[in-house]
Amino acid sequence: MTTALDAPATAPSLRETTRSEWTKLRSVRSTWLLLLIAAVVAIGLSLLFTFAATTTFDTMTPEARAQFDAAGTTRVGVDLSLILFVVFGSLAASTEFSSGMVRLTLTVTPNRLRVVLAKAIVVALPCYLAGALFATVAFLGGQAIIRGADPTLALDLGSQNVVTSLLNWGSEAAAFALIALCLTLLLRSAAGAIAVSMGVIFGPLLIGGLLPLWVKQNVLAYLPASAAENLTNVRRDPTVATYLDPQLASWVLGAWMLAFLATAYLVLGKRDSG
Repeated sequence: MTTALDAPATAPSLRETTRSEWTKLRSVRSTWLLLLIAAVVAIGLSLLFTFAATTTFDTMTPEARAQFDAAGTTRVGVDLSLILFVVFGSLAASTEFSSGMVRLTLTVTPNRLRVVLAKAIVVALPCYLAGALFATVAFLGGQAIIRGADPTLALDLGSQNVVTSLLNWGSEAAAFALIALCLTLLLRSAAGAIAVSMGVIFGPLLIGGLLPLWVKQNVLAYLPASAAENLTNVRRDPTVATYLDPQLASWVLGAWMLAFLATAYLVLGKRDSG
Protein backbone atom coordinates (compact mmCIF):
# COMPACT_ATOMS: atom_id res chain seq x y z
CA MET A 1 0.00 0.00 0.00
CA THR A 2 1.44 3.40 -0.98
CA THR A 3 1.30 6.13 1.62
CA ALA A 4 1.64 9.85 1.27
CA LEU A 5 5.22 9.57 2.46
CA ASP A 6 6.02 7.06 -0.29
CA ALA A 7 4.52 9.18 -3.07
CA PRO A 8 7.08 10.93 -5.26
CA ALA A 9 7.27 14.64 -4.57
CA THR A 10 7.22 17.15 -7.39
CA ALA A 11 10.64 18.69 -7.96
CA PRO A 12 10.68 22.40 -7.06
CA SER A 13 10.76 24.94 -9.89
CA LEU A 14 13.64 27.33 -10.51
CA ARG A 15 11.67 30.07 -8.78
CA GLU A 16 11.10 27.92 -5.70
CA THR A 17 14.73 26.78 -5.67
CA THR A 18 15.92 30.36 -5.96
CA ARG A 19 13.65 31.42 -3.11
CA SER A 20 15.04 28.60 -0.98
CA GLU A 21 18.64 29.55 -1.80
CA TRP A 22 17.94 33.18 -0.94
CA THR A 23 16.42 32.17 2.39
CA LYS A 24 19.55 30.17 3.21
CA LEU A 25 21.88 32.98 2.14
CA ARG A 26 20.16 35.81 4.00
CA SER A 27 19.83 33.74 7.17
CA VAL A 28 23.62 33.51 7.51
CA ARG A 29 25.08 36.39 9.51
CA SER A 30 28.29 36.48 7.44
CA THR A 31 26.26 37.49 4.37
CA TRP A 32 25.34 40.88 5.79
CA LEU A 33 28.64 41.29 7.63
CA LEU A 34 30.62 40.85 4.42
CA LEU A 35 28.46 43.35 2.56
CA LEU A 36 28.85 45.84 5.42
CA ILE A 37 32.63 45.46 5.45
CA ALA A 38 32.68 45.76 1.66
CA ALA A 39 30.77 49.04 1.93
CA VAL A 40 33.20 50.41 4.50
CA VAL A 41 36.22 49.40 2.41
CA ALA A 42 34.78 50.56 -0.91
CA ILE A 43 33.49 53.92 0.27
CA GLY A 44 35.66 54.72 3.28
CA LEU A 45 39.04 53.92 1.74
CA SER A 46 38.11 55.60 -1.53
CA LEU A 47 37.23 58.83 0.27
CA LEU A 48 40.38 58.71 2.39
CA PHE A 49 42.58 58.13 -0.65
CA THR A 50 40.84 60.92 -2.57
CA PHE A 51 41.36 63.34 0.30
CA ALA A 52 45.05 62.40 0.44
CA ALA A 53 45.34 62.95 -3.31
CA THR A 54 43.90 66.47 -3.06
CA THR A 55 46.75 67.53 -0.78
CA THR A 56 49.10 67.34 -3.78
CA PHE A 57 47.01 69.55 -6.07
CA ASP A 58 48.95 72.72 -5.22
CA THR A 59 52.23 71.19 -6.37
CA MET A 60 50.95 69.44 -9.50
CA THR A 61 52.53 70.40 -12.82
CA PRO A 62 50.31 71.15 -15.83
CA GLU A 63 51.27 67.76 -17.29
CA ALA A 64 50.29 65.99 -14.08
CA ARG A 65 46.98 67.85 -13.99
CA ALA A 66 46.24 66.76 -17.55
CA GLN A 67 46.95 63.14 -16.64
CA PHE A 68 45.02 63.18 -13.35
CA ASP A 69 42.44 60.38 -13.29
CA ALA A 70 39.61 61.73 -11.15
CA ALA A 71 37.49 58.60 -11.55
CA GLY A 72 40.35 56.20 -10.85
CA THR A 73 41.31 58.16 -7.74
CA THR A 74 37.85 57.65 -6.23
CA ARG A 75 37.75 53.90 -6.87
CA VAL A 76 40.79 52.67 -4.94
CA GLY A 77 38.66 51.32 -2.11
CA VAL A 78 36.16 49.88 -4.58
CA ASP A 79 39.01 47.90 -6.17
CA LEU A 80 39.98 46.47 -2.79
CA SER A 81 36.38 45.59 -1.92
CA LEU A 82 36.33 43.11 -4.81
CA ILE A 83 38.25 40.72 -2.57
CA LEU A 84 35.27 40.70 -0.20
CA PHE A 85 32.88 39.92 -3.05
CA VAL A 86 35.07 36.91 -3.87
CA VAL A 87 34.75 35.75 -0.25
CA PHE A 88 30.99 36.39 -0.40
CA GLY A 89 30.60 34.16 -3.46
CA SER A 90 32.61 31.36 -1.91
CA LEU A 91 30.83 31.37 1.45
CA ALA A 92 27.46 31.27 -0.33
CA ALA A 93 28.21 27.64 -1.20
CA SER A 94 30.87 26.44 1.22
CA THR A 95 28.66 26.50 4.32
CA GLU A 96 26.44 23.84 2.76
CA PHE A 97 29.38 21.52 2.18
CA SER A 98 30.81 22.03 5.67
CA SER A 99 27.44 21.43 7.33
CA GLY A 100 26.37 18.58 5.05
CA MET A 101 23.21 20.46 4.05
CA VAL A 102 24.17 20.02 0.40
CA ARG A 103 22.86 16.43 0.61
CA LEU A 104 19.41 17.72 1.50
CA THR A 105 19.57 20.40 -1.20
CA LEU A 106 20.41 17.87 -3.93
CA THR A 107 17.84 15.41 -2.64
CA VAL A 108 15.03 17.95 -2.70
CA THR A 109 16.24 19.40 -6.02
CA PRO A 110 18.01 16.60 -7.93
CA ASN A 111 18.27 18.81 -11.02
CA ARG A 112 21.86 20.06 -10.67
CA LEU A 113 21.44 22.77 -13.31
CA ARG A 114 18.54 24.26 -11.37
CA VAL A 115 20.62 24.31 -8.19
CA VAL A 116 23.59 25.97 -9.88
CA LEU A 117 21.39 28.59 -11.56
CA ALA A 118 19.54 29.37 -8.33
CA LYS A 119 22.78 29.83 -6.42
CA ALA A 120 24.15 31.99 -9.22
CA ILE A 121 21.08 34.24 -9.15
CA VAL A 122 21.08 34.81 -5.39
CA VAL A 123 24.83 35.56 -5.44
CA ALA A 124 24.97 37.71 -8.58
CA LEU A 125 21.98 39.95 -7.91
CA PRO A 126 22.94 41.34 -4.47
CA CYS A 127 26.58 41.63 -5.54
CA TYR A 128 25.59 43.57 -8.65
CA LEU A 129 23.40 45.97 -6.67
CA ALA A 130 25.97 46.39 -3.91
CA GLY A 131 28.88 46.86 -6.32
CA ALA A 132 27.09 49.52 -8.36
CA LEU A 133 25.83 51.29 -5.22
CA PHE A 134 29.20 51.33 -3.45
CA ALA A 135 30.99 52.56 -6.58
CA THR A 136 28.41 55.33 -7.08
CA VAL A 137 28.59 56.56 -3.49
CA ALA A 138 32.40 56.46 -3.56
CA PHE A 139 32.43 58.35 -6.87
CA LEU A 140 30.01 61.07 -5.77
CA GLY A 141 31.72 61.55 -2.41
CA GLY A 142 35.17 61.52 -3.95
CA GLN A 143 34.26 64.01 -6.66
CA ALA A 144 32.81 66.32 -4.02
CA ILE A 145 36.18 66.24 -2.22
CA ILE A 146 38.04 66.91 -5.48
CA ARG A 147 35.64 69.69 -6.43
CA GLY A 148 36.23 71.36 -3.07
CA ALA A 149 39.97 71.38 -3.71
CA ASP A 150 39.94 72.13 -7.44
CA PRO A 151 36.66 72.24 -9.42
CA THR A 152 38.47 71.94 -12.75
CA LEU A 153 39.65 68.40 -11.93
CA ALA A 154 36.29 66.97 -10.82
CA LEU A 155 33.84 64.87 -12.81
CA ASP A 156 30.10 64.37 -12.44
CA LEU A 157 27.51 61.83 -13.51
CA GLY A 158 27.12 63.60 -16.82
CA SER A 159 30.78 63.17 -17.72
CA GLN A 160 31.61 60.76 -20.53
CA ASN A 161 31.50 57.04 -19.64
CA VAL A 162 30.80 57.70 -15.94
CA VAL A 163 27.32 56.16 -15.60
CA THR A 164 28.28 53.16 -17.71
CA SER A 165 31.38 52.64 -15.60
CA LEU A 166 29.43 52.76 -12.33
CA LEU A 167 26.86 50.25 -13.56
CA ASN A 168 29.64 47.96 -14.76
CA TRP A 169 31.16 47.99 -11.29
CA GLY A 170 28.11 45.98 -10.31
CA SER A 171 28.83 43.57 -13.16
CA GLU A 172 32.45 43.17 -12.03
CA ALA A 173 31.47 42.49 -8.41
CA ALA A 174 28.87 39.94 -9.52
CA ALA A 175 31.29 38.27 -11.96
CA PHE A 176 34.04 37.84 -9.37
CA ALA A 177 31.56 36.49 -6.82
CA LEU A 178 30.27 34.00 -9.41
CA ILE A 179 33.79 32.80 -10.17
CA ALA A 180 34.32 32.12 -6.46
CA LEU A 181 30.92 30.43 -6.20
CA CYS A 182 31.67 28.08 -9.11
CA LEU A 183 35.14 27.22 -7.82
CA THR A 184 33.63 26.44 -4.42
CA LEU A 185 31.14 24.06 -6.04
CA LEU A 186 34.09 22.40 -7.78
CA LEU A 187 36.50 22.27 -4.84
CA ARG A 188 33.98 22.03 -1.96
CA SER A 189 36.29 24.15 0.18
CA ALA A 190 36.04 27.83 1.00
CA ALA A 191 39.76 28.25 1.68
CA GLY A 192 40.78 26.45 -1.49
CA ALA A 193 38.20 28.21 -3.66
CA ILE A 194 39.11 31.66 -2.33
CA ALA A 195 42.81 31.02 -2.90
CA VAL A 196 42.25 29.77 -6.45
CA SER A 197 39.84 32.62 -7.18
CA MET A 198 42.42 35.17 -6.07
CA GLY A 199 44.99 33.54 -8.31
CA VAL A 200 42.66 33.38 -11.31
CA ILE A 201 41.38 36.93 -10.93
CA PHE A 202 44.23 38.95 -9.48
CA GLY A 203 47.31 36.82 -10.21
CA PRO A 204 47.66 37.81 -13.89
CA LEU A 205 47.37 41.50 -12.98
CA LEU A 206 50.19 41.19 -10.45
CA ILE A 207 52.61 39.58 -12.89
CA GLY A 208 51.37 41.45 -15.96
CA GLY A 209 54.26 43.90 -15.92
CA LEU A 210 56.72 41.04 -16.33
CA LEU A 211 55.03 39.52 -19.38
CA PRO A 212 55.94 40.18 -23.03
CA LEU A 213 53.76 42.60 -24.99
CA TRP A 214 52.31 39.82 -27.17
CA VAL A 215 51.12 37.92 -24.09
CA LYS A 216 49.52 41.04 -22.65
CA GLN A 217 47.67 41.79 -25.89
CA ASN A 218 46.56 38.26 -26.78
CA VAL A 219 46.22 36.46 -23.45
CA LEU A 220 46.09 38.81 -20.49
CA ALA A 221 43.57 41.13 -22.14
CA TYR A 222 41.09 38.27 -22.47
CA LEU A 223 41.21 37.11 -18.84
CA PRO A 224 38.28 37.99 -16.51
CA ALA A 225 39.95 40.78 -14.54
CA SER A 226 41.27 42.58 -17.62
CA ALA A 227 37.92 42.33 -19.39
CA ALA A 228 36.15 43.71 -16.31
CA GLU A 229 38.67 46.54 -16.00
CA ASN A 230 37.95 47.61 -19.57
CA LEU A 231 34.27 47.86 -18.64
CA THR A 232 34.78 49.93 -15.49
CA ASN A 233 37.43 52.37 -16.70
CA VAL A 234 36.10 55.87 -17.30
CA ARG A 235 39.26 56.96 -19.05
CA ARG A 236 39.78 54.52 -21.93
CA ASP A 237 43.20 54.32 -23.53
CA PRO A 238 43.45 52.11 -26.66
CA THR A 239 47.25 52.25 -26.43
CA VAL A 240 47.24 50.14 -23.25
CA ALA A 241 48.37 46.58 -24.02
CA THR A 242 45.35 44.96 -22.32
CA TYR A 243 42.76 47.32 -23.85
CA LEU A 244 39.58 45.81 -25.28
CA ASP A 245 36.63 47.61 -26.80
CA PRO A 246 33.95 47.69 -24.06
CA GLN A 247 31.50 45.72 -26.19
CA LEU A 248 34.08 43.00 -26.81
CA ALA A 249 35.07 43.09 -23.13
CA SER A 250 31.44 42.46 -22.12
CA TRP A 251 31.28 39.43 -24.42
CA VAL A 252 34.56 38.10 -23.06
CA LEU A 253 33.46 38.47 -19.44
CA GLY A 254 30.09 36.90 -20.24
CA ALA A 255 31.81 33.95 -21.93
CA TRP A 256 33.95 33.39 -18.84
CA MET A 257 30.85 33.38 -16.64
CA LEU A 258 29.15 30.81 -18.86
CA ALA A 259 32.29 28.67 -18.85
CA PHE A 260 32.57 28.68 -15.06
CA LEU A 261 28.86 27.97 -14.56
CA ALA A 262 28.87 25.18 -17.14
CA THR A 263 31.92 23.56 -15.55
CA ALA A 264 30.36 23.75 -12.08
CA TYR A 265 27.18 22.15 -13.40
CA LEU A 266 28.98 19.36 -15.28
CA VAL A 267 31.19 18.45 -12.33
CA LEU A 268 28.40 18.71 -9.78
CA GLY A 269 26.20 16.54 -12.02
CA LYS A 270 28.76 13.71 -12.00
CA ARG A 271 29.07 13.65 -8.23
CA ASP A 272 26.80 11.97 -5.76
CA SER A 273 24.78 14.01 -3.33
CA GLY A 274 27.50 13.83 -0.68
